[in-house]
Amino acid sequence: MNDVYVDTVSAINFNNGVVKMLMVDQDPDTIAEQKPGQAPADVTPRIKQQVVMPLPGFLYMLSVIKGLMEDPKMVGIIEKYAELGLLPTDPNPAPVETAAE
Repeated sequence: MNDVYVDTVSAINFNNGVVKMLMVDQDPDTIAEQKPGQAPADVTPRIKQQVVMPLPGFLYMLSVIKGLMEDPKMVGIIEKYAELGLLPTDPNPAPVETAAE
């Protein structure tokens, strides 16, 4: 098994029963070329990998994530990260971009 690090999902597309998720990270070369004082948010993400799965697998994944988000340990960690300013505190974050192909 190979582990692949990604920073986030940039898009989720659904078409004909297949879900595609574009995983992105920050390009290390771009980060190395940053000017002093330039915010990390100014770095354009690069597509790292695409995850493709059938709709039933995607829905199962969502149920696993829902269970994880309800776990008291996870809730405590998220609260601590938010207190430290490592996570946004907006209770209604912008939705992830979705598009049909």
